[in-house]
Amino acid sequence: MAWTPRTLADALNNIAELDIDIENNESSLIIKMNDY
Repeated sequence: MAWTPRTLADALNNIAELDIDIENNESSLIIKMNDY
């Protein structure tokens, strides 16, 4: 399976244990881990 930034973000967002915020637009993808 080929991972694109969008599919990676969607997969991470579906993992309930991870507390992450995802900001996505056409020019950037920001994945913020809130687990600290």
